[in-house]
Amino acid sequence: MSLPVAQLGIIAALPGEARALARLRPRGRARLSSGAQLVLSGMGADRAGAAARQLADDGVSVLMSWGTAAALAPGIDPGALMLATRVLGADGHVWHTDAGWRGALAAGLAPAHQVFEQHLVETPALVADAAAKRALYERSGAIACDMESAAIAAVAAERGLAFVSVRAIIDDASMALPPVARAAMDADGRLRPAALLAALVGRPASMHVQLRALKNLAVAFRAARMTLADVAAVLRGEVLK
Repeated sequence: MSLPVAQLGIIAALPGEARALARLRPRGRARLSSGAQLVLSGMGADRAGAAARQLADDGVSVLMSWGTAAALAPGIDPGALMLATRVLGADGHVWHTDAGWRGALAAGLAPAHQVFEQHLVETPALVADAAAKRALYERSGAIACDMESAAIAAVAAERGLAFVSVRAIIDDASMALPPVARAAMDADGRLRPAALLAALVGRPASMHVQLRALKNLAVAFRAARMTLADVAAVLRGEVLK
C-alpha cells in the first residue's frame, strides 16, 4: 500500500478503540512501529480538536479519526466499516475525506467486511435510541454518526492536511444505549464502578433489561474492535486472509 503511513497522525477517543494500535492511558500518545503517531484524546469535539492540533504542530501530513460510530440507517451491522466520504458538522460545515486513503483502505478490507463509503454526521452527544437515530438519519442523510470526526476534519482543513475517518459501527440503527452504560463511563472512557452500581440500584425494575442491553453492547463492541484490528493490520502492510 503506497500510503504515507509514517506521516499519519491518528486520534482515538477511547482506550478500547485505540487498543488495536497500542495500549495507552487516557490522554496518552505513542509513536507506532510504522512511524505513525497515535493520541488518545477522550470523548468529544473539544478534546479531539486539541489532539488534532497537537499532531499538526508535530508535523504530520495526514489526520485520521479512528474509533467507533453509531449506525443511523438500517441494514448496517455492528462491525461494519464506515469510511466517510464527507463529514457533516453539527453547525452545517461539510468536510471531504481523502479519496486515496479511503480507496486504499476499502480495497484492503472490503473482502472481509461490510464497507460503507457514505456520509457521517457529527453529534454533540451520544445518540441513545432508535427514534433519535431515525430522526437524525432523515434530517442529515448520513448513515452513521460520531462525536469527534468533524472537529478533526476542521483542524485538517485549517492546517492544509489530508483527512480520513475510520469508524467501525458499534450499535446498529435499532439498538438503544442503556442509561447505565452512559452513566458509568467518564469522558476518558474509564468505567466508574460506583456510578455503574448507583445506576443499576436506582432502576431496580429495569435492571435485567439494562444488564441484557449491556451484554448486547459488549458483543457489538467486540465486533467493532475486531474490525479496527483488521484496519490496523492493513496500515501495517499485512495481508488479510
